Amino acid sequence: MPEICLMTKAWRSGAAWVAQMLAQAIAEQGATIAFVAPLADPAERDPRHPNLTRIAQPRELVGDHPKIKRIVASLSRIGLSVFSVLKLRFTTRNFIFTIPEPLLFTLPMLAILRLTGAKVIFIVHDAQPHAWALPKALRGIERGAHALSYRLSTMLVTLTPAARDALIQDFGIRDSKIHVIPHGPFTVGKATPLPGSGRLLIFGSLRRNKSVLEVIRGVALARRAGSDVTLVLAGEPLKQEPGYWDECLAAIAEDPAGFDVREGFLPDEALPNLIATVDCFMLAYQNFNSQSGVGVLAALAARPVIGTRSGGLDELFERGLAGQLIQDAVTPESIAAAIIEFRREDLSAWRRKAEDGAIKVADTLRWDTIADDYIALCRKS
Repeated sequence: MPEICLMTKAWRSGAAWVAQMLAQAIAEQGATIAFVAPLADPAERDPRHPNLTRIAQPRELVGDHPKIKRIVASLSRIGLSVFSVLKLRFTTRNFIFTIPEPLLFTLPMLAILRLTGAKVIFIVHDAQPHAWALPKALRGIERGAHALSYRLSTMLVTLTPAARDALIQDFGIRDSKIHVIPHGPFTVGKATPLPGSGRLLIFGSLRRNKSVLEVIRGVALARRAGSDVTLVLAGEPLKQEPGYWDECLAAIAEDPAGFDVREGFLPDEALPNLIATVDCFMLAYQNFNSQSGVGVLAALAARPVIGTRSGGLDELFERGLAGQLIQDAVTPESIAAAIIEFRREDLSAWRRKAEDGAIKVADTLRWDTIADDYIALCRKS
């Protein structure tokens, strides 16, 4: 019988990767675990270990499918996930949730687990969501649902101290209930030297709190000031922010030669070649208290970042991440100034800093110690 159940609805992208690697690490550290989640994409990411029981769920449909078909697929996944988790309650006491099903279905499940004496550990990536799902008039209901999920949980885990502070300040959660455990390292092959291409990368979810529009305008300003740079945008626009990506495309159209747009989900196999062509990552986060998986990826790929201290970057800088800080408020002007300053430093110096940073971050962010922290929480009386 599994000692721990780890549940997520995610199956691709960084959020899924975190869950998959955490399940693998917990099993490797000697605890028995049931992993309730859709099968990973790519399949090689799916955790496998004698201590791990794999309970696969259907994936959500992505791409061009009829709306009714997508709804049926989602309801099928939700129903099977909730059933699988509650069935495990007969043999399992400890439940970890990360990116669970919609709160409409998760809240009753959490209540049942707590009423039957289970320990619920809820991983809070963001105290408040990147983008609200309900209209502004119903914002209070949605916020209340998030607050209830935090109160129904036995313990909360945040990835950064900033997210812990947001839970305390915004939701009144007591400090003793919250534990800060970062997520572990992502790697996508052997790190390559900085190419000196002048190419800068925004990767992953293309959303407002990454200041994508400000970065686009900042790159345009830097180019007008004589900096020979190109911004690569590789990822998917956030569907909860309709219109934002259109603003970004309109800004790009003013200087199309300065941008390389690769809209859509980027598969794992395409990442190493993409990263090999860029000199740094652009991480101009605002109002983002979670840990940036892209920041961890940049560090381990021996790529410096031009970024803020948000998104857990402050902690990553302390661990050794190389980078150029965006000073003051995030504006096109401050971003352009940071780009120009980054380009002013010799490439060999950035290469040395980034390679040293990759070693330091790999030494201090380890999945085995992270798994031990979760196992200790589960076994804590």
